[in-house]
Amino acid sequence: MKLVKMLTALVAAILAFTAVRASASSHREAPFITEMPKVDGTDFYMFRSYEAGRSDFVTMVANYYPLQDPFGGPNYFMLDPDAHYDIKIDNDGDALPEIVFRFQFTNSQKNISLPINGTSVAVPLINVGPIPGMPGNLNVVETYTVQVIRQAHSSEFVTNVSGGSRVFTKPTDNVGCKSFGDAGMGTTNPEAKKISR
Repeated sequence: MKLVKMLTALVAAILAFTAVRASASSHREAPFITEMPKVDGTDFYMFRSYEAGRSDFVTMVANYYPLQDPFGGPNYFMLDPDAHYDIKIDNDGDALPEIVFRFQFTNSQKNISLPINGTSVAVPLINVGPIPGMPGNLNVVETYTVQVIRQAHSSEFVTNVSGGSRVFTKPTDNVGCKSFGDAGMGTTNPEAKKISR
């Protein structure tokens, strides 16, 4: 009887361990995505707006390029200009998208040069000094367009309500407290908190 109890406990422990392992997940389950980290979609959130007067609006948040932290520089977070980042919405449950939001990024380098030992040297970094209040220190600017594609309709580009342009500027990612000050640690600087993925 004692042996049966011990075997039962052992089988239960093995089954419990197996269940935990079977339910575990990572963002690397698709083997070829490791070769293309800039298009590795990690998380997606969609929720109805909770702001007053905006309950008919839906907010969508997509995250790409996982496990990038401020200490991982000096090259950070840039999205792929050769990729389409699509958010597909199926409104009727037929497993086909009725609406596609297509994000296309463009990365522009200003080629800021600094005098080093009497020679002007182009800097390959995102910034050359503090960013908040000093946009001239930003060496790389990421912009994007958003195309809305609807079934059986022509596609259209979203325009920015601030100025009417089709081009939006992506907020600079939090690249650390030396670039964003103490707010880079997530306290009060609004630019440091805008991490768009």
